[in-house]
Amino acid sequence: MRKPVLAALVIAACAVLAWQLVVNSQGRMLLGDFRAFYCGGSTLLHGANPYTAAPLLHCEQVPQPFGLHTARDQVDLPAPFPGYALALFAIFALLPYPLAAVAWFVLLLACTAAACALTARLTQRPPYAVLTLLAVAFSVAVIPYGELAPVIFAALAAAALALRRGVNAPLIAALAVVALLPHVALPVFLALFIWHRAVRLPVALLCAALAAIDLTIGGPQLAISYFTRVLPNHAASEIGFVTQYSMTWFAQGLGAPDRVALAAGNLSYLLSVVLGVWLAGAAARRFADPAFLLLIPAALAVTFGSFIHYSEITLAFPAALLLYARTRLIAQRFAAVSLVLVALPWQSIVTQPALVVPVVAGTIAIALVVLRGSVQSSLRLGLGAALFCSAAILVAWHLGPQTAPHAAQASLDPLLAEASWAQHISDQTSSAGLVWWIPKLPTWTGLVSLALCGAYAVTRKNDVAGVSVEDAPAGA
Repeated sequence: MRKPVLAALVIAACAVLAWQLVVNSQGRMLLGDFRAFYCGGSTLLHGANPYTAAPLLHCEQVPQPFGLHTARDQVDLPAPFPGYALALFAIFALLPYPLAAVAWFVLLLACTAAACALTARLTQRPPYAVLTLLAVAFSVAVIPYGELAPVIFAALAAAALALRRGVNAPLIAALAVVALLPHVALPVFLALFIWHRAVRLPVALLCAALAAIDLTIGGPQLAISYFTRVLPNHAASEIGFVTQYSMTWFAQGLGAPDRVALAAGNLSYLLSVVLGVWLAGAAARRFADPAFLLLIPAALAVTFGSFIHYSEITLAFPAALLLYARTRLIAQRFAAVSLVLVALPWQSIVTQPALVVPVVAGTIAIALVVLRGSVQSSLRLGLGAALFCSAAILVAWHLGPQTAPHAAQASLDPLLAEASWAQHISDQTSSAGLVWWIPKLPTWTGLVSLALCGAYAVTRKNDVAGVSVEDAPAGA
């Protein structure tokens, strides 16, 4: 029975992915984010500053075949990664871009398969259940853009398994990959350093090694400028971008000035880090499972904050699935709500109404396969998803796209790629429009529900399920 289910899921996911690849290629946005990663690595490889506008634009404007991303006139797509991360993409930059794009695409598919297998082992669920959880999100909002999420997802699951077994070498290797997204890695490293004494020295050595690589590759000035110039400018460049799920977007949409919105985003991230680290320690003790030390901080790191896209939110899936497997009663209901709401790219239906079909089908499949609900209850959830999507599309049709220029109050460094990107984004901004608020609500609700699940589980004895896990090492 499992093989036919898995085959059907793979075929369906491939069909949706192929559809979205065609859509992106028609708009010349296929693997668009990877183009920025590649050009950042290429710029670094040739000894130039990977954060400045001119060298990035020179690389990104070279025409590419097959609908691969080509930059619009004078519009840079920034590559806001630290030097050690861009060094990885410099390896891809040794290849001509079309070949590098194929290699990256294959790597994303391989990491997706690895994420399914590793997360299945981590949560003691079949791989097809994990694939059900990932299929729509990755096919619609992650892989067609060449996002980094599948790589980080697989690394998180691998690190959690290694930590559970008490094996440091694969743990540190996986954490080095997680560090490609610094805002996700920071709370994970903090939680491990604070709560797990056996890995404090390896984690500290890894941080020192990454810092040394960063300083060696571009020099101290470039490394410092990443924190003092690039990150602040990048957050400011997308304050009102409709694809943002950040607290900055939320605050600006409520009418807050840009500086206040950015401060709200930074404060939100700080609180999420503190809450994630504390909750991770409490959950690791409560469930006697050190895997929570990685998964919960990663999930909270992508909850609101100052700069969050949906592809990053997919990194909350492992925590939600593990909590669902290890809890019951009210806590498990919170986890179930989180799984259904976070695992689907609701906002995508505004720009592509036909995506209602995979979103509704995904809702039914998650309820049936992941939550193991009855056919009747799964169909009811599917009906609810269809009604919600219909309402969101009707609002979008009635009000129109509701984009409006956003004059940034915070000045941007004209030398950085973020300056032209911010100007381009200003034409797509409408933080106050219901068109963009409504489809974000399920995702935000799911993220909050995930945090409530963790908090409820660690404070209520009756909400912990008696599920065994692999032996956890002493010191957790």
